[in-house]
Amino acid sequence: MKELPLRPGLLVEGNSDSRYLEALIRKQLDVLVERSDRHVEVYPCDTSPDGWTNKPAADVLAEAKSLARDCDLLFVHCDGDAADKAYGYVARLKEWAEAEKRAGQAVALVPVLMTESWMLADKAALAAVVPGLDIRSYPYTTPAEVEKRVTPPGKAGKGKGKAKLGPKQVWDQLLGRDAHSVLQDDADILVQHTDLDVLDKVPSYRAWREATEEALRPRYL
Repeated sequence: MKELPLRPGLLVEGNSDSRYLEALIRKQLDVLVERSDRHVEVYPCDTSPDGWTNKPAADVLAEAKSLARDCDLLFVHCDGDAADKAYGYVARLKEWAEAEKRAGQAVALVPVLMTESWMLADKAALAAVVPGLDIRSYPYTTPAEVEKRVTPPGKAGKGKGKAKLGPKQVWDQLLGRDAHSVLQDDADILVQHTDLDVLDKVPSYRAWREATEEALRPRYL
């Protein structure tokens, strides 16, 4: 059977998220194309060299178009606070691709709060990557709760208006000095251990997976 290549691209908001998202995209695409009646070969992500947060819109679109010319799917990533910009870029890229009759289809990849939320969703994966992790400090009772700020375990009811923790603060509380290493150097290892069925219980992840599945359907599924 002839191979059908699937080349993903990633326009990343910040470089610190690249390693995790590259591995995650490839893992999820591999799972999605398993049910295809064609032999689909998923290639590594072609990722933008720099984050787009502080760039002028014209520069971001130029970089996105350059990536899209060489890929089949282009994921436009950002944290939740920049979602409107990301969806705006996706809409403009879709118009451009239709007019040019070429280039990969753009799909928004937008975790609520930030990418670290998705990284926290599977506590078993965290425990596998960080031996000796005190999982008692894990503050979420369900994967979907990673999209909310949370009260640390043992702190409930102690002081009205007690500040809740965001994802990066949870990382620091859980991992201490190991937090940076897991976020950066071991991010792809975390993806290897992550159960995608667990991640799919996170609403923003499920929305991205469904949008990706829809983008794949005409040609690959």
